[in-house]
Parts: sequence; C-alpha cells; structure tokens
Amino acid sequence: MATWLIYATSCVGFWGVWGFVAKLTTARGVHPLALSAISSVTGAVLTWLTVYFVQPPLERAAPNLGLVLMTGLCGNLGAIAFFFALGHGRASIVVPLSSLYPAITILLSLIFLGEHPSLTQGIGIALALVASILLGL
Repeated sequence: MATWLIYATSCVGFWGVWGFVAKLTTARGVHPLALSAISSVTGAVLTWLTVYFVQPPLERAAPNLGLVLMTGLCGNLGAIAFFFALGHGRASIVVPLSSLYPAITILLSLIFLGEHPSLTQGIGIALALVASILLGL
C-alpha cells in the first residue's frame, strides 16, 4: 500500500472520530473555546514529540515563517469555528458542511497557483457546492 494512502486513510479515521468526540464534548457543556484551547495544547505536545523523534529538517521553515504562521492561524480559527458550530448544530450537518473546505483550496490554487481542475474535478466541486446548499436547508 502506498505511504500517502496510509496517511490519508489514517487522517479520515482520526478526523472522523475527532468530529464525533468534539460533538460529545460540546454537548456535555464544554465551551468551544475551552475545547479548542485544550485540544490545541494536546496537538502541540503530540506534534513536538513527533518532531523530536522523527527529526525532520526545519531549515526551510524560517524563510517561510509568514506562510507557516498563516497556516496555523487559519487552521486554528477554523477549528474554533468548527467547535462553535458543533456547540450550536447537529454533528450530522456540521461535519459534512465544514468538510467542503477543499473547494476553497481548489479555487485559491486555480487563481494563485495556476492549477486547473479536470472536468471530473469541476463536476465534483459543483456537486459539493450543491451539497452545501442542501445541507443548509
């Protein structure tokens, strides 16, 4: 099995459980900001432990610090918004709706990176947009 496929399927599994557990947590009265703060610390500890053991090269991070920081900023603001959405909405709606973020990535990649989705990918994007409208009804 390809390495990327192992990572991708692991991501799906972990994120699937993450959305469910986050809903259980907010349903039990944990404030979304507390949930975000505690889970961010958990993530930071896990990430730094992984960095310690894997020892990836970090020399390219410094010249790209602005992009690195923006990645963290957008990811964490998205997580905070996700936790608030779970606190006020149904997980069966919030999770699939928030999972449409790749459409924005595709649009930004088209505009700024010159990437062009295939016809099949374009149809998928259109269907995802229709799905978001239907989920919001």
